[in-house]
Amino acid sequence: MEEMFYDRPSDYKALLPEMFQDVLEVDEIAKSVNVQLDRLLQAIRQNVQNRSVMSAEGEGISRWEKILGVTTPLNSSDQSRREALKAKLMTKPPINLGALREVIQTYMGVSVNIEVDEYQILVRYRGESRVADLKPFYQTLYELIPAVLLVSIVYFYLTWDELMEKDLDFDGLTAKDLDWYSFERAKWLDAAP
Repeated sequence: MEEMFYDRPSDYKALLPEMFQDVLEVDEIAKSVNVQLDRLLQAIRQNVQNRSVMSAEGEGISRWEKILGVTTPLNSSDQSRREALKAKLMTKPPINLGALREVIQTYMGVSVNIEVDEYQILVRYRGESRVADLKPFYQTLYELIPAVLLVSIVYFYLTWDELMEKDLDFDGLTAKDLDWYSFERAKWLDAAP
């Protein structure tokens, strides 16, 4: 590992011009200044180490526990607390569109189509969702996906292109005996030959 500036001991006198190197007062000032600089470098070292779960100590571990929502028993060692944090991080694998689709389909009970446009995830579905109110589900989704993304779940109504693909005229639609609600929701498209 490369040595960082905060790993080297402080040497105040080395920063002064040559003419001050043999002055007794500068020697005494250097003793006091070096102690303070070493404390500052130790604080910097600790902050750098606290950026990683595996090298964090004390306050850094507490901060990671708060961020990840991990609670540990009283009198736990720092190492056991680090391991608990590491386990928490390992249980949140990166989410991809396939995994996200699976979670949504399982929750809603219908197949979904997912499109990503920059920072927007658009989820469209047809059919009757098992859950009428999706607001609580959004919280679960936002815990899964990166914070910069927004999710919209919308019903996928019948489009003119889909209707044209079926090559139905008005007599064909009349033969299906659909009310407007059923027509626009397009569930009948899946059953159509």
